Amino acid sequence: MPKKKSAELAPPPPPHEVEPPKPFTGQRHVVDYFRRIGPSGLAHAYLFHGPRGVGKRSFANALAWTLHCERPTSFPLGYCGTCGPCIRGIAGSSGDLIVVDEDFIHEADALAGTPERKTSDFGIEASRRIISLMEMKSYEGGRLITIVPDFENVTKIEAYNVLLKQLEEPDPGKLFLITAERAESIIETIRSRTVAIRFDLLGEKDIAEQLVRHYGQNKTRAATIAARSLGSLGHAIEELDEGAAGLRQAARDWFLACLRTPQALPPIPPLEKDDREAARGQLDDILRQARITARDLMVTALGGERLAFDRESAPEYKKTIAALGARAHERPASAIAAINEAERLNSTTNVAPSAILGWLQIQLRADGVR
Repeated sequence: MPKKKSAELAPPPPPHEVEPPKPFTGQRHVVDYFRRIGPSGLAHAYLFHGPRGVGKRSFANALAWTLHCERPTSFPLGYCGTCGPCIRGIAGSSGDLIVVDEDFIHEADALAGTPERKTSDFGIEASRRIISLMEMKSYEGGRLITIVPDFENVTKIEAYNVLLKQLEEPDPGKLFLITAERAESIIETIRSRTVAIRFDLLGEKDIAEQLVRHYGQNKTRAATIAARSLGSLGHAIEELDEGAAGLRQAARDWFLACLRTPQALPPIPPLEKDDREAARGQLDDILRQARITARDLMVTALGGERLAFDRESAPEYKKTIAALGARAHERPASAIAAINEAERLNSTTNVAPSAILGWLQIQLRADGVR
């Protein structure tokens, strides 16, 4: 967090202690747009919107680091990574860069004397903290920049209203970079005061190349993961984690078991019990995997096995198709409708994630015993 005086800034950590960020990939239209307008043509606020895991947050970081860099080689992604501002920015200790993450939200609550919350929802105290910091002067003579990822998670109108005044009064010394999956999820009074930039799904080739070059995957494995990432590098990277990969495998096995043996009661994929927000994120991942599996099952049943995203699961698809018989192409379609409803419940209601998952299991199995 910013200090009161620039002289109080801690010296940058040695370069070897700062892990260099992975290079940004794809989104050529976004890079070209910012290259054309240059640093002097920037608006005061941007809304980066698009699917999860396609680089919105990574681009916001790289743009901020480039604007603060002492020796940028280009714009908007030409930060050197070795000067003091770059090292501090990458390490998360820059006085001119505010990143509204979970730690920031909890710190804002603590400074305001708000009782500790179990969730990390963006609230009014975080908004007030942002305004307080953005009203200070730059410590290194550049712009004050605030990055607010996942802005659709703001649920209280008071938090919006506190930020609105800053967004209504453009200041060339300040820059807001907001990210969200869907632009329409942001309240109109905020959205209309930003420049919206769409981020698209990435190509399989771009994702596979990143996995090979920067995550140590061989080409075959990288291609497999890229295919089932559905254009999201974030999803692909998550699959490298044993926990995330295990949850997705459990979701695949559970979904196929619900269709293949509806009379049985397959184990439901585990959800976090003590953190509802974490459980919602896990359920979102399970539903996404169930959708991929349903889609792959349907195209395989129709003779399009080569079009499947998860080609490693082809043997299990064939077993399920054999068990479903004449309804092999119908059951996945009706399952997708149930998954859609489960996603709606998870994103727009306060129904417990475990209850939603239990409801979905009933729908999947019930269709098979009619």
